[in-house]
Amino acid sequence: MKTLKTLSFLFVFTLFSCASTEAVLSEFDEDADFDNYTTFVICVDDLFVENSRYPNYDNNKVRELIGEAIENEMITKGHKTNVLNPQLQAGFKLLVEEKEATFTNCEIKDEFSYWRECTIDTVVYTEETLVVYVSDFSKNQIIWQASIKCDLNRSDKNLKDYVNELVQNLFNEYPKVGDIQ
Repeated sequence: MKTLKTLSFLFVFTLFSCASTEAVLSEFDEDADFDNYTTFVICVDDLFVENSRYPNYDNNKVRELIGEAIENEMITKGHKTNVLNPQLQAGFKLLVEEKEATFTNCEIKDEFSYWRECTIDTVVYTEETLVVYVSDFSKNQIIWQASIKCDLNRSDKNLKDYVNELVQNLFNEYPKVGDIQ
């Protein structure tokens, strides 16, 4: 019984730890001409921790790395930082929520039992989603956004590369090709 319970837990853990392979969901304003935008600023409000109940997933270090990765991608796409007169604002939301997975285990308790004994096992896990957006200051609306499921509970050693890869995957859906400088 312990073996089956352990295997079911490992299956769920493996299933949900592979979230970085999820597809990017993206949408943009088809009326916006992304090639006409040249300047941007990072939304400073997004750098403050919002999910204080989950410090392993949402903390100052994670938010700083995400902000830096977004800034790098915006520059790669041909935009320039301009705090005084930006046309665009780039930012992100980090959504963290607890979810449950329920399994039914039916086993014969011992060799003398005729009926199987069924138990219901519930595994609680945390699911994170990173949403990156770009908004137009003059229109006061979001003109592009993309999201991906992620797992930010990583060691500092692996976190920076992981965040850069996540943000780069999101910006692969950005409508402006960019000028690499």
